Amino acid sequence: MAFTYDNHPELARLGIFIQNIDARYKPLMRMGISIDEMIYIARRLYPILKDSKRILDLACGNCLITLILSKLVKGEFHAIDDWAIIQKSDVLANLQQDKANIIINDFKDFTIPYNDSFFDSIYTVMYLSNIGKEKRIILAKEIKRVLDNNGRFIVVDTLVFRGKIKKEFEQFFKLSWYGEENGFSFFVWTK
Repeated sequence: MAFTYDNHPELARLGIFIQNIDARYKPLMRMGISIDEMIYIARRLYPILKDSKRILDLACGNCLITLILSKLVKGEFHAIDDWAIIQKSDVLANLQQDKANIIINDFKDFTIPYNDSFFDSIYTVMYLSNIGKEKRIILAKEIKRVLDNNGRFIVVDTLVFRGKIKKEFEQFFKLSWYGEENGFSFFVWTK
């Protein structure tokens, strides 16, 4: 039986083939971005994360961005979500089918279930704009706790939300790079 793959030239250029990607990795309303945009974001995050050793996808959703990155970066990948919108079992089944080595965990009450200074890189995509200011502040403290001293926290979110992100997170992190591309804000913060 021959397998067919969706036609995603950007993934093919990277040597990554994901069978039935559009059927298995449904876009989430919380994120509001398409499969093609997830591929774009993963490609954009790759140069920032390529030397990372232990990486966390905070609020991973369907976990496609993490899957793509795990095929490009040799680091240890972890992904957490509250699993309110997507079933954890569906994500685990997809990752198993795609032979991904990603550790999946639960994210409850804005507590990151890892020890202090555990990660050297944490990223979140289209999540901060979906939670209130008080929750973002709680989350910033948690991220700072689990990020090592030289760690990076990368935020990808909407352009409209960039001012709030900058204002709220600059009290916890130092902004080392910022860019705007294709309607997204990219922040790279350091501890």
